[in-house]
Amino acid sequence: MQPKKIERNIEDKLSGVNVSLTKAKKELQDSRQKIVDMKNEQVEKYQKIATIYLLESPKNDDFQIQKFIRQLQELCRNLEDKSGQLDHVIEDYNQKMAEVLLRLDELTTKKIMQLESDADYVLIFNHYNEAKLALTSETKNYNASKQEFITKLAQYHKNRYYNYLVNRRFGESNYKAFGIFRKLDAWVARFVNFSENYKNQIILEALIKESKLRFENKKNVYEQISKQKEQKEYEVEKSLKLPETKTELAQTEQYLADYKKQKLETENTLEEVRKGESFQFRTISNQLAKLFQEQTFNKLADLTLQTQSKEDDALLERILELNQQIKDTETHLITLLKTIRELENTYHRFEQALYIFKENNIPSSLYEFNISSSKLDDLLNTLFNSRVFPESIIQTLLAYRVVRQETHSSGWSVSGSSSSRSSSRSSSSRSSGFRSSSSSGGGGFKTTNSF
Repeated sequence: MQPKKIERNIEDKLSGVNVSLTKAKKELQDSRQKIVDMKNEQVEKYQKIATIYLLESPKNDDFQIQKFIRQLQELCRNLEDKSGQLDHVIEDYNQKMAEVLLRLDELTTKKIMQLESDADYVLIFNHYNEAKLALTSETKNYNASKQEFITKLAQYHKNRYYNYLVNRRFGESNYKAFGIFRKLDAWVARFVNFSENYKNQIILEALIKESKLRFENKKNVYEQISKQKEQKEYEVEKSLKLPETKTELAQTEQYLADYKKQKLETENTLEEVRKGESFQFRTISNQLAKLFQEQTFNKLADLTLQTQSKEDDALLERILELNQQIKDTETHLITLLKTIRELENTYHRFEQALYIFKENNIPSSLYEFNISSSKLDDLLNTLFNSRVFPESIIQTLLAYRVVRQETHSSGWSVSGSSSSRSSSRSSSSRSSGFRSSSSSGGGGFKTTNSF
């Protein structure tokens, strides 16, 4: 068997051990994660049991458990008290709102009466109504005429011959054209009836400007009279302190809305506490769950019997199942760790064996091994035994080493002298690091300080 094949066999064994080692490490990692997951599930079950216990709050003599129940009851009382206080505050602000609205109505009535008795305001108000009606009417006319005029102007702009003459300023004093071009422009003008259409365009543009001017005038009149009207109204409101009353009303509405929001939030929180869904409830239940985890299973079973719910009984059974599964997995972890250590040692022994074989197989081209594949496999498999050292396996393997036949026939003289062959074998053995006294090439063995 060639040395390279033996090396490959050792490497294959090394690779196989590495695969097993990787698989074992992956299983170890999965088992540890499984334990973490099961412990997390146990914590969840304890928390659910604590939630059920707090929601029912049965009577018992355990001081620590009663402490958590009292915390929950106190939390509910505080929320109920806060809700009741907010009811009173909301009622007060509703009353205040009604008073402010009544006062605002009275002041508004006084404002109207004062304004109606003011001749200047009545005159301004009448002018305001007239200006408003006039602006409304003019706005409709302006929008309608503008749409009509713009539509007609667009028709002119679509005619490219007409636009051509307009761009050349045809018919205007600064129009310039000579000879054939003047005659051509005149012919085009007759073709599109330019003179009449151009006059119509000028009229339409003038009408648009006139309509816009009328609209702007009506708008300005309306804005001016509106300012006069608003100024008169503001003076009366200020004298009656209406702005302050309106501000008070807005503040009261805001305060009332805020207190109603607080009331709704408090009621929602109280409902969540009663259902075991609020943050405050979870804080208390988590503390109780930690206390339950410290109890014996018999004590915990007695506690679950105090509740009406059957769910906590099933949760406790699941906790017991998980506890047994955790113990089984932890036992399996111990076995896995032992297996990994053995595989690591085996991997190290095969690594040593490969290194020693390579070190003691120089030059490998001069030798071959008189060993069968099955015998080699049996020999290498002994390395799985931790009491077997790599050096002894390689020493046994090297005992099967013989000089290659082709090297024997071509590397030495064919004179046939027995002493010459013996001398050649001795020289070859010395050069490769071994001492040999027989034709088999067995004998000396080389190791390093690293192994």
